[in-house]
Amino acid sequence: MRGRKRPAVFVALAGLMSLVSVPLVLAVHDIGIFELESDATDDPAVAGDDWSSVNAGGGTAIARTGVVADPAPASIFTGGGSKDPIDISSWKHKDGSVPSKDDITNAYAAAYNVNGDLVIYFGADRFANDGDAQLGFWFFQQNITLNPAGTFNGAHEVGDILVLANFSQGGSVSTIQVLKWVGTGGDQQGGTLQLLLTSSAAQCGPGLSGDTVCAITNAGPTAAPWPYTPKSGAAGTFPPVSFFEGGINITEVFAGSTAPCFASFLAETRSSTSVNAVLKDFVLGAFPVCGISITKSCPSSTLNETETAFVYTFTGTVTNTGFGNLFDVTVVDDAGTPGNASDDITFNLGTLGAGASAPFSGTFESSLNPATNTASVSAATADGGPATVTDVSDPATCPPVVRTPHISVTKVCQVRLVVINNRVVVQVDFSGQVCSGDQVGLDNVTVTDDSGTPANAADDQVFTIGSLARSQCAAYSGSYLPATTFTSDPGSASFTDTVRAAGDARLGFGHVEDTRSATCPICP
Repeated sequence: MRGRKRPAVFVALAGLMSLVSVPLVLAVHDIGIFELESDATDDPAVAGDDWSSVNAGGGTAIARTGVVADPAPASIFTGGGSKDPIDISSWKHKDGSVPSKDDITNAYAAAYNVNGDLVIYFGADRFANDGDAQLGFWFFQQNITLNPAGTFNGAHEVGDILVLANFSQGGSVSTIQVLKWVGTGGDQQGGTLQLLLTSSAAQCGPGLSGDTVCAITNAGPTAAPWPYTPKSGAAGTFPPVSFFEGGINITEVFAGSTAPCFASFLAETRSSTSVNAVLKDFVLGAFPVCGISITKSCPSSTLNETETAFVYTFTGTVTNTGFGNLFDVTVVDDAGTPGNASDDITFNLGTLGAGASAPFSGTFESSLNPATNTASVSAATADGGPATVTDVSDPATCPPVVRTPHISVTKVCQVRLVVINNRVVVQVDFSGQVCSGDQVGLDNVTVTDDSGTPANAADDQVFTIGSLARSQCAAYSGSYLPATTFTSDPGSASFTDTVRAAGDARLGFGHVEDTRSATCPICP
């Protein structure tokens, strides 16, 4: 346990574990974090989580796989290249059968931050218990997935961890080994793996203290908190030596260097205890121990000053959801035109501690109404390292900008006598102004006066106003010689015509029109 003096730790571990340059400081069992007592059901009287709560979404884990089911005959290893010392790119899989004792039915893993140490608990259950069990648990830094063609997506990275646990048919732990993928120069066959520690007596329990890794299996029947049917026995019950669980302190394994961030998890069965053994069944699942999440909203929208685009305000939050610090946290907001990187907005948020959050906010212009876009985040798990932890926000739809366009026109007229070709004739002079509303400007503004002969567009007068900003007015004026048959009473004669104003609201807010008529008596 942390806090004990180093000599006491070594005395407690004497004869139990041989180390390869890995000091042991923190135990993984009986520390009030997780119950490693050979059953999967949470005991309210015992401090810590258990699989029944963790796999249901409860507990305090920073990452969990949940129950990853592997019903027969799904996903078994095949081919001579499917061995632990060989890179994942050479592994092959298919659907098929394996010996019942090697058939994994479910697997699971959960990660915890224990006083700054990364502690991972892992487990699996199998179809039959008619033989010894050789189990392996891989923790990959890449998100390893399956190709339908029978290969694996992804490859090993230096620092991937393999825990090999061998159990006798009687239920005791015979050996546990912890190995690290190094690619070259390792001390195992082929040099791809380096042995970090080994133990011939690492069964979780009161007799073991200060352990970096331990494992245990059920000596008697225990309840299965998830759907499970054994080869022999009652459904919902693990027969003896059918349920396995263990824990490993990853920080202690990597003492003196930074522990890697794992992204996926694989439980495997093996033909023997040899590191080079042929692999049998496997269960694969995502396990984002180091994680980051990003959320984004777009709460407000308006027009820019020139009314050529919409202005949107966005806000968001980035949260370190995993273990350890994240470095060079970078947000890229797909602002402006979606898919066009030239107008993206980048935020450099620096370092983000475990569980910490950081906000970001900004504005962007777009021709879309409303605009919908996303933000992405990336971060490195080591200062100056590559960005390996990422997330993308859900699309954020900004509120649409709503504007009610308006146009208004006025008109006045007067009649006067003018001399044209030595003749005295009546001329109608008219004038007025056209105005835009206060919400949005107008383009293509025209004023059309139905002068001359009413309903005859050929002699209409058209005034091209052009553009009007919000609440802007423009004057127009003109004259015409009316073509009207008067009555015998000139005093009652008058001239009436109509002017029509029209314009297009900017940014697609519609077309607007207004009309105004004016009557001018011949004898004012």
